[in-house]
Amino acid sequence: MARIRTIKPEFWTSEQVMECSTTSRLLFIGMWNFCDDAGNHPAAYRTLKAEVFPADDFTALQVEALVSELIAAGLIEEYEA
Repeated sequence: MARIRTIKPEFWTSEQVMECSTTSRLLFIGMWNFCDDAGNHPAAYRTLKAEVFPADDFTALQVEALVSELIAAGLIEEYEA
């Protein structure tokens, strides 16, 4: 059940990543720590805020906007099961 994730050097120069704001890039990296082994995370914006930005002054609505930015860049997908 190890969940140590690493950031490859190519991440920083990816065209998709460079299109995103600094905060959405940080959210994207932070999400890697809390996704399951298949890369899934519930679309629970308050939970994401608490996990990735526990000490920061963001609202769940702002985190939702950051997630939308990542979706628009093609970095993550939202789906319903």
